Amino acid sequence: MKLLILVALQLVVTAVAFGIAPTMLTVPSRLSSTMTSLDMSALSGASGEFSRESDILSTLGCLEGPSICWGPEGTLMGKRELDIKEYDNFDGFKNALDQADLTKLLRGKGPFTVLAPVNTAIDVFPGILSEDVLKYHIILGDIYSDELQGRYETLSGDFVTCRHEFRKTYVDDALIGQQDNHTGGTRYPTDIICENGIIHATKQVLVPGYKAPGAEEQLNARRPG
Repeated sequence: MKLLILVALQLVVTAVAFGIAPTMLTVPSRLSSTMTSLDMSALSGASGEFSRESDILSTLGCLEGPSICWGPEGTLMGKRELDIKEYDNFDGFKNALDQADLTKLLRGKGPFTVLAPVNTAIDVFPGILSEDVLKYHIILGDIYSDELQGRYETLSGDFVTCRHEFRKTYVDDALIGQQDNHTGGTRYPTDIICENGIIHATKQVLVPGYKAPGAEEQLNARRPG
């Protein structure tokens, strides 16, 4: 991902040097496919500089999460099942960060990688969003989704375990950047580049002390009843 961004910038700089309009260039597909409309607004200026004026905390307040469709209940209200009802944003996570007095931290220089659970994940979380739980979602350094492999120490002092499996990315047992919400909705945003780091969305709240289930536990989980 980092290499693709540098390549895109180099193309624009070269174009300007030879008098070619930057709008005639094509951004590599892998880079453009990971960017939302909010990200695309960061590409500005004749120099092709890639930057974002917003820090992570400010971005969480306006970042659009995956869409939630009406589903079967929508037909009773004259809606189609795949019509968008609302968006699963990140207000709950941002408010929890504010209440835990982590505002100053995420407006600091960083860089940080933030694994941000959507509102519905916060709503169903049975535990308490303590400072340690919130810091477990923050890693020092900018790590793109295709680099999430292995173990990373979080700001809580605990380690998250990352892996790529079946073309999907997991942090502990939480899916990162799910392609859709299985009702025709849009994908969970990943690789959202901010002034002081990167945001990846997840549909689960991560909990310190996670241990991967053993083979016997996985087998029992699959048995009915």
